[in-house]
Amino acid sequence: MMKKITIFLILLFTIFSSNKSFSAQIKIEAFGMDKYFNYDVEKGRQFLTYSNEGLFMTDIGINGVVECKGIIEVIKGTTSSNIMCKYTEGNGDMFYAQFFVQRGSISEDATVQSFEFVSGTGRWAEMIGQKCIGAYTPMQQKRFMWQGNCEMSNKTLERVKNYKKPE
Repeated sequence: MMKKITIFLILLFTIFSSNKSFSAQIKIEAFGMDKYFNYDVEKGRQFLTYSNEGLFMTDIGINGVVECKGIIEVIKGTTSSNIMCKYTEGNGDMFYAQFFVQRGSISEDATVQSFEFVSGTGRWAEMIGQKCIGAYTPMQQKRFMWQGNCEMSNKTLERVKNYKKPE
């Protein structure tokens, strides 16, 4: 357990300490439960369907629920994925984000993914096309923790943060 947390923290430090030309960012955290269905295709090759349900929080005070579904394939220790997640905040606004493993493997303690906002309503429409990075760590009893970081201009952050849903 301690090893997983240490690896997760190292991955987060690496992700968030990289220098980019953007001056603002949103951090998103999610926690929940994973479900896998696994095909052992042959030695050294697995194909999995993946889903999860959980809660998300942002560092700008927006919270809600998240649900993901997708596929994961492991060939000779190399993991690839295509996972789509739907995030819904308390006021009903939502966004879809698509995730791809960049580093790590499901057989290891953590993975780093790139993800992109592919659609959204309300404040999240501002984020469509935004590319971000995240770190996923599986936990005991089919639980997970995840943290993502999206860098953007100050103006975009202010529009997302200060969005008022029309009545």
